[in-house]
Amino acid sequence: MSRVHRHRRPARQHGSAYLVTLLSLVVLTIIGLSLSLVTQTERQIGANERTVQRIFYAADSGISAATARAVITFDYSPRTYELRDEDTPSALDIRHEIDISPFVPLLSSPCNLCEINRAGMYGAQNYYRVNHGVTVTATRRGLGDVVLAQKGLSAMVDLQPWRPAPEAYLPITDPEQARKIKF
Repeated sequence: MSRVHRHRRPARQHGSAYLVTLLSLVVLTIIGLSLSLVTQTERQIGANERTVQRIFYAADSGISAATARAVITFDYSPRTYELRDEDTPSALDIRHEIDISPFVPLLSSPCNLCEINRAGMYGAQNYYRVNHGVTVTATRRGLGDVVLAQKGLSAMVDLQPWRPAPEAYLPITDPEQARKIKF
């Protein structure tokens, strides 16, 4: 007859596997929750970055639009555009409002690169190098005219050869229009 020897564990070790398992589950839960919080924060940062980029490029487009209007149609007046954001659901009513200041000539000097300023060419028309200033404020609005983001952008645009139009200088005499241009 063989005897089977059974070893008894001391009473103090009963349930230690349970405690180790419970402790590891608590640690894994904490790690999972912190990763979830970090992921959520990163998504919010990404969404904010995308909004900042959109509003910056909306303001930059406003400067391009003001420059194009001045070059093509000699229109130096202020303008406001409102564009709907097509990427969002219409129920959110997200839109960009682009407020463009007057396109104002700031400095006019002889065009030192222009061959057309030589005597006898093109009649008696003098061409100049003209630095213009423009400020654009782009605002992203949501439902109920809530301002979601806003960005102001100023630029100096150098045009040469250029014949400045007298109406281009009118906003300088109007204090309200002159206040819109910020450098």
